[in-house]
Amino acid sequence: MRGWRWLAPAVVVLLAVTAWPIGRAVWTSLHTQPLTNPEDRAFVGLDTYVQVLTSRSWWIAVAATLAIVAVAVLLQLVLGLAFAAALRRLTAWWPVTRVLVLLPFAMLAVVSAVVWRDAVTTGFAADWFRIDDVGPVGQLVAVSLAEVWRGTGITAVILLAGLLRVSSSLMASAVADGATAWQRFRRVVLPAMAPAIAVAATYRALDALRMLEGPLVVDDPASDVRTVPVVVWDSTFSRFELGLGAATSVLLLLLAALLAAVLVPLLRVRRVV
Repeated sequence: MRGWRWLAPAVVVLLAVTAWPIGRAVWTSLHTQPLTNPEDRAFVGLDTYVQVLTSRSWWIAVAATLAIVAVAVLLQLVLGLAFAAALRRLTAWWPVTRVLVLLPFAMLAVVSAVVWRDAVTTGFAADWFRIDDVGPVGQLVAVSLAEVWRGTGITAVILLAGLLRVSSSLMASAVADGATAWQRFRRVVLPAMAPAIAVAATYRALDALRMLEGPLVVDDPASDVRTVPVVVWDSTFSRFELGLGAATSVLLLLLAALLAAVLVPLLRVRRVV
């Protein structure tokens, strides 16, 4: 109970700054309210949610978004772990390298998306792989690579914090017991890094889930392949329907909560006996 005394003020402030926007979005989603005339509002109940959930384009957007999140997070974890292992050995250069690996994360997401889009469509990647026409799917892959490039550094820093929890004496004992490199990684390193892996994967997954700038840069209204944040943007600022935009944003929030609820227990690595 003593811990809750310290957490209570933060929980109250968090609820105060989030409850009103979420409640307002839920209330707006129950109405039809054109952005061109906000006063022309009519209560429709759950009809807006039914309209979204029965739409084929919505489920295509959900599938495309989850595919991008899965690929981006997996690549960031693999690359981040490799960078973390290298950074652990660069003790003398750590003050410099910790800044260098975070530089991509400091860049605006829209800038990195534009750079990677141009690289794949007309730049060096198109020349190397002799790509003539990538199409909307290829452009979406390009901006996903931009998100991987942007988030690998922060992922490496988080994983490095977990890697530093691995005791050198414990590793030496495992070597003395004849454990192979894979056994040491699976039974010593991975369990010690489990909290850091869970934090990195959940944080980067939720961050990639709400990625808007990159997909919006390459969005093609005629294409069926769109992400959920782009659908939210299109519903609000292209179709000028506040109720529909609020409904899609609430569904995006529920999708993020569901993803977090799945990832947290799934990434809880336990020691192998």
